[in-house]
Amino acid sequence: MKPHEEILRSHLEGYPFMIQEVKQAETGWYALTDRGKKRIIYCPDENLLRWSHRWREYLADQGVRQVERYLTTKQREHWISVSVGCYALSDYWEQDTTWFTHPFLQKEGYQVLGETLARIHECFESIEEVYRGRYRKKGILNETRLKNSYRHLHAAMKEMEKETMNATNKWLLYNLFRVAERVKKAEALYRASGVENDQTPLSFAYFPLSSLVYWEEAWYITGLHNPVLVPRHEDTLSILEQIHETGGKEGVRVFLSAYAGRRSMPIRERNYLLALLSYPLPVFSRLENISVFVEEKERMGIDFQLQIRREHLLQCVLETQELCGEASG
Repeated sequence: MKPHEEILRSHLEGYPFMIQEVKQAETGWYALTDRGKKRIIYCPDENLLRWSHRWREYLADQGVRQVERYLTTKQREHWISVSVGCYALSDYWEQDTTWFTHPFLQKEGYQVLGETLARIHECFESIEEVYRGRYRKKGILNETRLKNSYRHLHAAMKEMEKETMNATNKWLLYNLFRVAERVKKAEALYRASGVENDQTPLSFAYFPLSSLVYWEEAWYITGLHNPVLVPRHEDTLSILEQIHETGGKEGVRVFLSAYAGRRSMPIRERNYLLALLSYPLPVFSRLENISVFVEEKERMGIDFQLQIRREHLLQCVLETQELCGEASG
């Protein structure tokens, strides 16, 4: 037996079932036990695991039983703490992507995702304790990034002034002016959201659709064990982008409708979501490094295409705003 397997087995002795074998797969470690296959979760930050445990138990208390929860030890604890973090076990479901391509399951899956995310956000409504560990990040938008965005745009435009104004460069300069307009719009919405004043609860930086699994005619929420935490609704943004790509405008509508059916999105949060959608992130991936911009500006067309796709998503969301309560200003 390999040393790492021995260490894992020793940590798992506190569980009330027999560990028959410990194995490693592409998605991580798992244990074969006398009660079936179990996922082994390692988290270096116990407070992060506690945050994760909280929303899982909240969903279970709300009647959502098909959620990957942390199994209890012989001492009725939900994880085992060690010097380098903590270990937990859960029931094992493989992450799944096949339901994305099935028309009926696709729509039902988007609905389940909307309701589930709303419940997770709902879980942290009245909790004053805030996670401030190393897995907390500022997120996509903050005051520093917005200020730097104008600086990057100014630098790019100055570089363009050195170039011959042929048709390609005129097109590029025109689009850079449009990018500046998008930044101003995102900045106004960001300030209206109050996120800079730490008024928005934390949530996932990214929520993969593959965390939703369809198995034996039931939906299961899996994974999401060691997330990076950022101000709420970057997870909403990530889901919307994935749904827009796989399910189009109708998929976006189904998801937002399901979310709103469970939880009305306050105007501050809605402003932040719209700010995230308005900010031209695809373009700044290249603009933030002026040397890269100079060398690869002919590839900016790809970035603008990605930005157009995001603007289409923004329009889809705006058209379904009435599903989320009061209109945003």
